[in-house]
Amino acid sequence: MKKILCFGDVTDKYKNAIENAMRDCPDLVGWEHAPETDELPNTNDEFILMKCDIHSDDFLRRIIAINKKLNNGQKFYLTHCGIFFDKSGQRPPFVLTDAACIPLPDENQLTHIVQNAVALFNKVFGGRAPFVSLISAGGDTNTKISPVLYSWYNAHVQDFPPSTLRLEQLDVALDKNIRAEKHLTGELADIIVVDNINTGNAIFKSLSVLGAWEPACFLMGAKNMVILNSRGATMQALTHNIILACKN
Repeated sequence: MKKILCFGDVTDKYKNAIENAMRDCPDLVGWEHAPETDELPNTNDEFILMKCDIHSDDFLRRIIAINKKLNNGQKFYLTHCGIFFDKSGQRPPFVLTDAACIPLPDENQLTHIVQNAVALFNKVFGGRAPFVSLISAGGDTNTKISPVLYSWYNAHVQDFPPSTLRLEQLDVALDKNIRAEKHLTGELADIIVVDNINTGNAIFKSLSVLGAWEPACFLMGAKNMVILNSRGATMQALTHNIILACKN
């Protein structure tokens, strides 16, 4: 059975969201406060770790400390994935990564960023191989793609089903996915991977603050699902995040 492990103050908003999610998730049986130690409770429950009223930096430190113990000191990569849902329901959702954890990924880190995003997509949506767009706000004068993305693409394109991994300039990818420009051809991206945290953060804030999109954010690469709620999230958004995290 699944249980929410809550970090920080658990106000009524979080309690009500968990109760609402339990109606849609039969294997979700409740919640409890996270222990003060860097260990998970010693039970048979499958824990989903959730940020409640706690500063993001403090929450991240706790998650890293817990996973260091769970991984017995082995290196691991936490990456930030935001699933963006169009509030009007007219455009399909997509995953944006990494907008918070890895500032300027090298090729090894890019591998983990992409793997974590694909794992999240498969968990939430499943059914088919996702279309992955590697985007860059700048880079080579001719291609406008960063050398790291270009090199990673050439090294890994054969690992993906045909035509599901592509390099795109920032404006082209956003025109297709966000502005839904009809004159642009090609599949919409299911996963957008940015080449640096500043680009990711700018897109994230533009969509969530100024745009008509609702983000559901997760930390991937941990031993457990980790829900990274924003402080201003509504109870409806919290409920949605929990339901997504409970998917098998």
